[in-house]
This record gives sequence, C-alpha cells and structure tokens, in this order.
Amino acid sequence: MGAQVQGRPVVVTGGGSGIGAALALEAAGRGAGHVAVADVDFEGAQAVAESIAAQGGSAAAHRCDVTDSAGMEDLAQAIAAEQGVPGLVCANAGVMSAMAPLLDAASSDAEWVVRVNVLGTINTLQSFGRLMAAGQEQGWLMATGSEHSVGVPHANSGAYTASKHAVLGMCDVLRAELPDHVGVSVVCPGLTASLLWNATRQRPDHYGGSTDNDPGAGAFMEQMGMSAETVAQRAFDGIAAGHFLIPTHYHARAYAEQRAEDMAEAYDRLSEIDTADYDLNRTVTQFLEQLTD
Repeated sequence: MGAQVQGRPVVVTGGGSGIGAALALEAAGRGAGHVAVADVDFEGAQAVAESIAAQGGSAAAHRCDVTDSAGMEDLAQAIAAEQGVPGLVCANAGVMSAMAPLLDAASSDAEWVVRVNVLGTINTLQSFGRLMAAGQEQGWLMATGSEHSVGVPHANSGAYTASKHAVLGMCDVLRAELPDHVGVSVVCPGLTASLLWNATRQRPDHYGGSTDNDPGAGAFMEQMGMSAETVAQRAFDGIAAGHFLIPTHYHARAYAEQRAEDMAEAYDRLSEIDTADYDLNRTVTQFLEQLTD
C-alpha cells in the first residue's frame, strides 16, 4: 500500500495556488493531522492555510524558495520538530517561462525553469526524504511531473519539457534507493486550470524579473484544463494505492505509446548489427560490487 495521511503531517511545496493548493486541501480532506503549505508566494500559501483552518483542519503557511537548498533543509527540520516527520511530502513547486521556440528562448528563462523544476525538486526530496529514511514510520514522497515527462512534445516550451523528463528520471532512480518504508510517486498531469501560465510573475530579477505572460494562454488553460481538484484527487488515489506513475489525463497515453514504439523500433534496428551476448544485469551487478569494495 502507499501513503497513509490520516493523522500525519503533510507538506506541499508550491501550495499557494493551482495543483499545489488543491493537493493541500485534498490532504486536509483526507484527514491529515497537519498541512504545511509552502510557497514563494507567502500570501497565497496563507490563503490556502486559512481555508483549511476554516474547514476545521490544522495548517500553516511557510515562505519557501525550493531553489535554496539550505532554506529547504531548515524548513524540513522545523516542520519535523513542530509536527513530526511528514507522512507525505508533495514536491510540487514548478514554473513555466514564456513560450518560445527552443532556438529563440532566453537562456535565463531556461536556467530559471531548470533551477526550480529540477534542482528545487531535488532539494525538496533530499531535505524531507533523509528524515523519512532515517526513521521507522512509513513515508511517501511525491513529485509533480507532467504529461511531458512521458513523451508529450510541448512545442515552444523545450526547457519545461526537459525539466519534467528530469523529474521522472530522478524519481525512477530514487525508488530503487529508498528503504522499504519510504515510497515515491510521480504525478503526471495534463492541461490543468491553474496559474502556471503566469509563473513569471514570481520570477526573480536575476532571471529576468517579474512579467505577465500572454493572458490568452491563461484563458485557454482555465477553459480547457482539468480542474486542479480533480488532478489532486487522482494524485491522492494513486499515492494511496502505492502507484509509482500516476497520469491524470488518459489522452496522453497515445504519446507514451508513440515513445515506446519509437524506442522499440530503434532497438530492433540495433539488434540487426549488435548480436553480442551482453548480460546487462550481470554487468551492472559487477559494477556495483566494485563500487562497494
């Protein structure tokens, strides 16, 4: 079985709006003992925490920059000291820059997206994951990927797509490294009604500063996207069942199947010229044994 949040502390980064806010509210609705709502947008986090409290739950807002590794470590230690080691941590904080072809995209935009979506996720998983791994209670780590993690080609957002591939990759490694009492899931939402389209309003000055993106993109996401509440419900259902990969939009299966077909065809071509008897499992085992000698 997967994460059990009943009576346990839950942490959600990027919890001030969108999917993060919905995850925080869903955690409270499922009986979390306390919800730590963390976001660089402290006012947004406060509003979500107040909404949980108004419904009879326990919650607190935390100002949080996931790219600050020392700050994330301090946050993890503080929450554990006040509430106990979390039963579930949602590494959800993520950003998207203004859409542009990869060859024309500003390098500062790409750096910002990678720092938040990749390094920020690593900082979150490390800071809380070490606490979970050191204890005895069951714990669960969840990272918010995207349908772009599994093969959807996001035109005009190459850095974002790359960052979400990285989230899936790091969590695939992590699940092989965690002790048995700690699990991990990657939630892969499709188009969701959220403020992701305007994430640049919180962009630091050294990455280009605060700007407003095309409101037309926001209107499209709001009108066509799945509700964040539905995404959160599907995420928690998947986590409770112990699933590693949790897609939320069925249509993305076609892209995943196309990716799998492309890979199969590539290896079929290789099989015509590479006929060596190569036992990968034996080779990897030997390599790992050498590392530990």
